[in-house]
Amino acid sequence: MARSTAPQRPRNLLIRAASISRKSWLLWAVTSTVLVGLTSAIALLYVPLVRAASEEFSPDLFTRAYYSMVGLTGLIVVFCLFTALRHRELEMMRQRIAREELEHEDARTRLSELSALFQVSTTLNLHLGLDMILEIIVRRVVAALKAQHASIMIYNPGTSVLETRASYGLESEFARHARKRLGEGIAGWVAQQQQPVLLDHQTSGELNQHFKNDRNITSALSLPLRVGDRCVGVLNVNRINHPEPFEERHRDVLALFAEHVGAVIDRAETLDRLGSRSRELEAVNLQLAETNRMKDLFLSTASHELKTPLTSVIAYAELLDENQERLTRPQRSEFLRRLQGEATRLLGLIEDILDLTRIESGKLTLKPAHVAISEVAHGAVETARALAEKHRVRLVERFQDSLPALHVDEVKLRQAVVNLIVNAVKFSPEREEVVVSAEREPRWVRLEVTDRGPGIAPEEATHIFELFGQGVAAQDTPQAGIGIGLHLVKRITELHGGHVGVNSVPGEGSRFWIRLPIALADSVEPETESLEEETAVRAA
Repeated sequence: MARSTAPQRPRNLLIRAASISRKSWLLWAVTSTVLVGLTSAIALLYVPLVRAASEEFSPDLFTRAYYSMVGLTGLIVVFCLFTALRHRELEMMRQRIAREELEHEDARTRLSELSALFQVSTTLNLHLGLDMILEIIVRRVVAALKAQHASIMIYNPGTSVLETRASYGLESEFARHARKRLGEGIAGWVAQQQQPVLLDHQTSGELNQHFKNDRNITSALSLPLRVGDRCVGVLNVNRINHPEPFEERHRDVLALFAEHVGAVIDRAETLDRLGSRSRELEAVNLQLAETNRMKDLFLSTASHELKTPLTSVIAYAELLDENQERLTRPQRSEFLRRLQGEATRLLGLIEDILDLTRIESGKLTLKPAHVAISEVAHGAVETARALAEKHRVRLVERFQDSLPALHVDEVKLRQAVVNLIVNAVKFSPEREEVVVSAEREPRWVRLEVTDRGPGIAPEEATHIFELFGQGVAAQDTPQAGIGIGLHLVKRITELHGGHVGVNSVPGEGSRFWIRLPIALADSVEPETESLEEETAVRAA
């Protein structure tokens, strides 16, 4: 019932003020009309008498009498106009008082509604975020008090600093990132003393130094937001270039509102901390679930990839043992070559797994040296040539002249290029060629491996460099590997400050590329020159 009657009070006040104004003007009009009417009636009655008397008396008597009546009428009119002016001044004063009362009631109603809203939200355990609550508060306070700016500073007990968390209105950028210690500035003083403050041009004493004339602030209110005896923040409200400053009643109304806001902010902070901790736990759980999924996928794919070469090694070893006397020398050589190839494949797979473990744990350290990129790419081609001959794929090298030498880990970078070449060879048809090229760009050295394989679908290209991405996307194809080779290429390249990518059209082949920054060459040139000078001096 109180809620329904509270909004009616400002409306009833307006109706009552308008009624009083109409009645007062009606009374003045009636009074003025009666006075003027009486004066006119007296004049009309007096004129015949004066005319009759003028026949017996002097004509001047009639003239003086006429002017006397006109003067009396003029005085009555002036009196009526004066009373109208005074009545208008009284009416303006009454209207101003009514506006102030209306503003007071409106502010009280709005702030009471907002306090009730927050009380209901906390009672119903409505999980509003702290930033949202603070934004609602500053906007409603600006509207309720007809202010131009409001901000809320939250106290951080860990750092003993007030930090602005919400700011709205004119010149809000001045307070957007403000920070104050206890006792510093007006906000620090209010938080330390836990007393509301009203500042304007008439403020004197110690607090006058905190009044900011440079921002055209007419008046300012600062109030502590408390929970019991503990201050959780400060509410600042400003009127900027406003003809009417804040008054004591505004401070009293806002103080009532601040009593409720402190508890709401404290509860919202607690909910935010609990929510943040809950989100952290959820993230950890998701990470653990993803780790378990990746572990299961790794075990399934790794067991298959490890089993295949081990099975071949065991089979060739048994054949050599059981048929040693019947096998010819060329047959034994072929079996040994295949046995060595499978063992090498198994060793490479284990090395990739170990490198991946070191990279993911952050224990892999690069051993950079001044190396020509063309030499690194040529070494990778020679390493993969045996596999290319086995698949009847031709390797082609196209290196641009005068490629700069870079400060890189030769072994790891060659391993990345080898993985790209091996991947291209596996997916290339027989008698096709895989082109390994290197060229210089304005800011990069670009290594490319181009094949004529089946290509990669756009939806798969997005995940091709992810861990086990290849294994997931093509786990049923004969050429698919364990799915860590391309991920190793990406991680090794990123450790050198570069990046990788792929351009592919399904059915037309793929072009994998590595970009390494030219800065890797520039960073070593001064050091190289100084070493050469030092060597020359020692030789001399």
